[in-house]
Amino acid sequence: MSEDAIIRRSLVETAEAQTTIFYSDLGALIGLDMSQPDQRTELSDLLGRINIAEHEESRPMLSAVAVLKDEMRPGQGFFEIAHRIGRYDGNKDPRVQERFFIAELKRVYACWTK
Repeated sequence: MSEDAIIRRSLVETAEAQTTIFYSDLGALIGLDMSQPDQRTELSDLLGRINIAEHEESRPMLSAVAVLKDEMRPGQGFFEIAHRIGRYDGNKDPRVQERFFIAELKRVYACWTK
C-alpha cells in the first residue's frame, strides 16, 4: 500500500470515529520523524495531495482531523492548501482560522459518519 493510501485510510478512520490524530502519529505510520523539517514537509505535501483529491471529489478537506499536538488544530499548511483550492480566503487571523478549521472538521465528520 502506498504512503498516500496508508495516511488517507488513517484519516478516514479518524473521521469515522469523529476524533483527531496528531501529525506525529500520522508520520510514524509511514516512518517519518516530525522533529525533522524535511520529513514534516513530506507529510505536509502528502496531506496536500489528499486534500486536493478530496476537493476534486467534492468532499471536505480530510486532513482537518490531523492536528498539532500542542495546539489541537492544523498547522499553517492546512490553511494554505485551503486557500489554494478556493475553500479559504487566506486570512491569517488565528480566530478566523479557528472558525474555518472547526467548520471544516464538522463537514469532514458529517461526510464520513453516514
